[in-house]
Amino acid sequence: MSITPSSSISSNPSTKHNTLNEEFEFYVINLDRSQQRWQRINAHLQGLSLDAQRISAVDAAQYYSVFLSKHYSKFLNKKYFFIDLKPAEIGCFLSHRKALTTFLNSSEKHYAVILEDDVEFVADPRQFCDQWRNVLNSSHPVMLKLFKRRSISGELVDQAEHTGVVRPRLVPLGTQAQVINRSAAKVLLTAFEQFSMPVDVAYQHWWQHGVKILVTVPNQINEISQVVGGTNIGGGADLFFGFKAQREVRRSWFRLTLKLVSAWFYFKRSRI
Repeated sequence: MSITPSSSISSNPSTKHNTLNEEFEFYVINLDRSQQRWQRINAHLQGLSLDAQRISAVDAAQYYSVFLSKHYSKFLNKKYFFIDLKPAEIGCFLSHRKALTTFLNSSEKHYAVILEDDVEFVADPRQFCDQWRNVLNSSHPVMLKLFKRRSISGELVDQAEHTGVVRPRLVPLGTQAQVINRSAAKVLLTAFEQFSMPVDVAYQHWWQHGVKILVTVPNQINEISQVVGGTNIGGGADLFFGFKAQREVRRSWFRLTLKLVSAWFYFKRSRI
């Protein structure tokens, strides 16, 4: 799709900014030890007249395994995923749960924009807010992902001047930036009271958790993790070759199975 965001500013800028701040709650997930990241993204958002609330991310390095296992189920992990989660992956999932909980408990707004701290908008988001509202204004749970690393295929469900929205056959990985309605926040918290896989992989299983997942085309944010020091989720460098090879075989099988199952449910839904 050849849609590109425009750098021009639409009319009535104050009205658009008021709409964003009045209807959309902005959250940034950020580790306490990563203050420079917070300062950078907060300055970026402030420059766009957006008020963001910082979510203190769950830092796996600061917690005992008992705390990290409160919602992470090793039993379900062995049953449904191909490898144990790293503490940082558990912390990431818990951080996104924390953002959802904060939204439901501390805000009366209709929608939440949940950002990780290594992103920036490609253009003034007031260009996109009408489209966000169009696809999220529903009693049904809906999530709109603003970023993907690879091209996707699926049904075009909304078309605006500068951007489109697609319901993908396979939900792309990553939780860098997403907009959700209140119904989606409630459903996701209930569905993942116990989780077994990374948060982005769990979100791919839309036929299980029941949230309608949509994706913007093209991206509405840029990922700048390399600019701000790389990802906070690492690991794997000190593993034995045999274990790595076995892990990659399992990963490939898991991804192939997920792709086929997702395509089947996508086809089944389109036939209804």
